[in-house]
Parts: sequence; structure tokens; C-alpha cells
Amino acid sequence: QMCIRDRSQDIVYNKLSVPKGGEYRIELEDGTKVWINSASRLRYPVVFSGDTREVYLEGEAYFEVRRDVERPFIVHSGEQKVTVLGTSFGISCYASEVNNYTTLVSGKVKVDFERGKQSFVLEPGMQVAYNKESGIAMERKVDVAEFVAWKDGKYIFKQKRLEDILSTLSRWYDFEVCYQADWIKEVEFAGKLNRSASIEPILDVIRSTHKINVNTRGKTIVFSAKQ
Repeated sequence: QMCIRDRSQDIVYNKLSVPKGGEYRIELEDGTKVWINSASRLRYPVVFSGDTREVYLEGEAYFEVRRDVERPFIVHSGEQKVTVLGTSFGISCYASEVNNYTTLVSGKVKVDFERGKQSFVLEPGMQVAYNKESGIAMERKVDVAEFVAWKDGKYIFKQKRLEDILSTLSRWYDFEVCYQADWIKEVEFAGKLNRSASIEPILDVIRSTHKINVNTRGKTIVFSAKQ
């Protein structure tokens, strides 16, 4: 954790970095609680001043914001800005991923994108998915547990592409992935996994499809087509 000073506004910030395989829970000065996921960074003021409470996120976090109608809470993440008064929501904004997600559990949030001047007001159970390549944001209804269960120590996958599942798991279990055939990335799986458990149950499910070989070489998992 680093402490840095923004000379232009004389605000002192903490910068919290969470490595792969780690997670961290913090309570901010205003009483807001934040769960920070693996391979993520949060920059936040030591003390909130002025008429807003603003933080900066790279990666993934879950927020339970302390309500304060006089000072909106604002999360800057990538190309989006999420404004709330008091609510619970998750943001996934990893630089390595094409899509960013903001998922609302309770309350109400406003999500703004500079690109395309797009703006959304979310109700509980709704999500904004933003494609960084196309610059297009879309609102949709989701099962929020699939996107925020990680804060309670679980992964839930509902018919997701293998590449997307392993991208998520690799940040927690800290491994690299090698695909020896592109079609393997597109195979869809569903399942649940406790973060405290080994990754082996998931790998066993993949092996049981009878189409895919799974081999571990050091910190790399290799997926290849069965002959």
C-alpha cells in the first residue's frame, strides 16, 4: 500500500495493490466497504473532502457505499464513471479483458461513458457491459451472483466460454493458459467452485468432455485436442 499526494488539489491518496491469488477488504474513511479482487488496484483519498467521494479502480471490486446524499460516491474505472449515493455493486475493469462490467445488487447507480456520451441508470439485477474495442455499452438483466459471488468466496459460471472462465480463474490461482486449438476456447461450461478449493475439480470436468486434454506444465495449463 502506497501513500501519494496530488499536489494540484493537495489531496493525499492511498494506493492499494492486490496481487494475483490475493484479495483484500477495506473500509474507507466514510464507512464505505470495498472488497478488492485479485490483480487489482484501488486509489482512494485518506480523507474525503469537497462535495464528492471519488476513487479510482483498475481490475475488480465490490462496493457497499455508505449513503451520503450531500456527497455522491464516484468510481472511475477505465473509460467509465459510476456515480452512487448508497448502494451495493460490482465493477470488473481489467485492462486485459475486452469487456468491462458494472453489476448492481441493490440501490441505484448512474454509469457514464465519455466515449459515445453513453449514460445508464441501473436498477437492481441489471448490468452494463462495455466493449472497449467497439466503444458500445449495453444494458442487460443478469443473475448478479455470477458476477459478484467472488466476494463471498465462490465462483459461479453459467454456460460461459472456456477462455472466459480460465481468464477469471487465472487471476486467483495464478497460472498461465496455453490453447493448442482455437475451438477449445469456445467450448462452454457451467459450474460452481469455492475459491478455497483446488482448481482440479474444474479441470476434471473439462477432461471429462472426452474432447480435450488438460496438462499442467509448471504454472502453465495446456489445453489440446484429444487425438
